[in-house]
Amino acid sequence: MKIDFASTADIWLEARCYQSPSALHGWLSGYLASGSRLTHKQWLTEATDYLELEAAPEPPLSDMLPEFYDWVLAVISAEEMAYSPLLPSDEDADVAEQVECLAEWSKGFLDGFGASERSAGQLPEDVVEVLRDLDAFSQAQVDDLDDAGNEGMYLDLSEHARVAALTVFYNMNRSAGSSSTTLH
Repeated sequence: MKIDFASTADIWLEARCYQSPSALHGWLSGYLASGSRLTHKQWLTEATDYLELEAAPEPPLSDMLPEFYDWVLAVISAEEMAYSPLLPSDEDADVAEQVECLAEWSKGFLDGFGASERSAGQLPEDVVEVLRDLDAFSQAQVDDLDDAGNEGMYLDLSEHARVAALTVFYNMNRSAGSSSTTLH
């Protein structure tokens, strides 16, 4: 299964979510990258809180969220390293919106990593470094819409964010190995 930004954004809009799909994807990526796992019930509670929903999610959002969790966990932990932040495509958004979603993803990643409470101890230096990078990315914005370098900057930042997430995941999940499973 593959989840894409456009169809996810449609479900978010229908459910009146106050966070973007990028933000929730970032939160879950950061949480999972920390080495923590959630049951589907715990995930629904966390997602409801993070999306700032006023009530428990209803279909199709409630149907999609467990699939979203399973998909993110499968992709971020896959050996082929096909993981990437959930961001709008060029057809769905202009570069300013893409950069905004990348900033939301980066903030979400940091929020999720922090929510795991796994960072209370000493973190490897390369993890600290990429978390600092993501903190900087969470402030990213396009100042000049006419700047021809915006697209290249966005592509560089999104690739850096992808590698940052994988760096944190592989550093923080070494001891967990393949024995960490999701309870349903």
